[in-house]
Amino acid sequence: MLTMTGQRRRPARPSRGGLLITTIVLVFLAATSPTVSSAAAAAITLVDSKGSLTKALLPTPSEKGIVALICSPGTPSLLFPSTSTVNVDEDGGVIRAPGASLEDSGSALARGVGAAAAGSVAGAVVLTGVTIADVEAGLDGTRHGRTLAELFASVLKTEYGKGNNNGGTTPVALTIAVQSEGSNDVLDSDDIKGCIEEIFAGVAAAAGVDGTLGDHFAVRSILVSTAKDVADIMISAKSSALASASSSSTGLPTAFSEIYKRIALSATTDHADPTPVAEAILACNDAYSRASRTSRARIASWRHRVSRNLLVPKFGIHADALLTRTLDLFDRDTMAAAGLPRAGSQRLIIRKKLYDRTEGILRRLFDDQMTLLEKNTLRRFQSALLRKMDGDSSMLLPGGDPSKFFESNADALRYAAFAFDVGASSLEVPSLSLTKSKAVRDMNDKLNAALISFPDSPVAKIKSLAKVERVVNKKKQPTEGSVSVALDLIAMIRPDGFGNLQGFAGYQLGPHSVTVGVHNDADDPGVISQFGGVRPPFLRVQPKLKLDVEL
Repeated sequence: MLTMTGQRRRPARPSRGGLLITTIVLVFLAATSPTVSSAAAAAITLVDSKGSLTKALLPTPSEKGIVALICSPGTPSLLFPSTSTVNVDEDGGVIRAPGASLEDSGSALARGVGAAAAGSVAGAVVLTGVTIADVEAGLDGTRHGRTLAELFASVLKTEYGKGNNNGGTTPVALTIAVQSEGSNDVLDSDDIKGCIEEIFAGVAAAAGVDGTLGDHFAVRSILVSTAKDVADIMISAKSSALASASSSSTGLPTAFSEIYKRIALSATTDHADPTPVAEAILACNDAYSRASRTSRARIASWRHRVSRNLLVPKFGIHADALLTRTLDLFDRDTMAAAGLPRAGSQRLIIRKKLYDRTEGILRRLFDDQMTLLEKNTLRRFQSALLRKMDGDSSMLLPGGDPSKFFESNADALRYAAFAFDVGASSLEVPSLSLTKSKAVRDMNDKLNAALISFPDSPVAKIKSLAKVERVVNKKKQPTEGSVSVALDLIAMIRPDGFGNLQGFAGYQLGPHSVTVGVHNDADDPGVISQFGGVRPPFLRVQPKLKLDVEL
């Protein structure tokens, strides 16, 4: 048995062909719909809650294909039933078992033996009770990781014990379910798949088997939010079990007691006397998980900053320190495994995986920031050229000399190249061979190309056209002083009435103008009050003399 603790296990993944190909489906349940139970009206208990066998044989199924439904102890589910025993429907179609727990109670069911036995006899497995918090923390450090590890160990020991080392074509489906309390959960399929691959790789390494998850299992993640979706998953699992049973040449297993006793004995033996090599490999996996978590927070903040088109200050120095600190942490925690023959080689594989993962993330951040720095430099350089045009664009006007424009902007070109060089220097990570030399050469070429093509760019042409229009429309300045006189007459006629008629008329002759207005408001009390209680004058004339002197 492979003992799983509260720490996360992230082993390496060797490669090998295998006989069993199991489909793993991770299902996220919204836990807001009515209870969906796949249990039949009556069930037969195979193993009681204390781990003792009560029935040796499985009932003969009404049709080929068995689905194993594994629940999680202590996790309530509104969509799947919970059980503390291993039991099977009377028709033999669904077998239920509790998963493993992290408490070392000594019970075979608590160690995941019942779940492993149920999964070994089934053609499809549905594991329930996984929460979003379990996924975010990593399945390999939870009770579900222990259940999966026990199941993987059982499958590997069964297949290699039979000598089936050349692979096979019969797919065996394994379905895993995860429940959620909210409706905005996001399913990260790649992260879940990688976590399960690492669980399998740790089991394979501890068992001395060169196998990968892809040789036995095909991981698939599905987000489920309604009872209908859960029913569809159960129908799909049943269909996969039927297909697996139909293509199997060995027939359906019926002696459940033999399988359960074999797994329980193996679990007890391995748990009582773990080999130093297996413990060392698991310690390497723990160290990998801790080192990854240590760097994850810093890398996430850098990614968020770059996503907002901002550079990470002194990225090169911080990235090199992060890589060094991550590897030093792993080396410190795995020093004991270096002296064991097989564990030492496995430690190097896991360390290289940690190095490659961290290097890949830092390399992508370096490339993204270098691209962002190039865009910012080109944008500032074009802005500088536009400001230069505002000062003097005669060199780009028809008949002008563009070569003088290039010469006058040589300083702007050198300044832009120097600014890019300084910014690129802060991004360099020499330990990862991430240098600025190629980027600086490419940037110099792009700056020269931008300067040469600037006169023909749409922005420069618009600027030049605006300059031409200002020159053409500019008024000619007088060469001699002048004096001009103009007379404006404004007249207002206010006949009797209460203001229901109003009009204006005007006439202009050269600089002179006449404006006449009519408004019949002489009897309006408001107007009379404005004039101190008397009627306004019938005709009012206001002359205006304008004198314009130009020197």
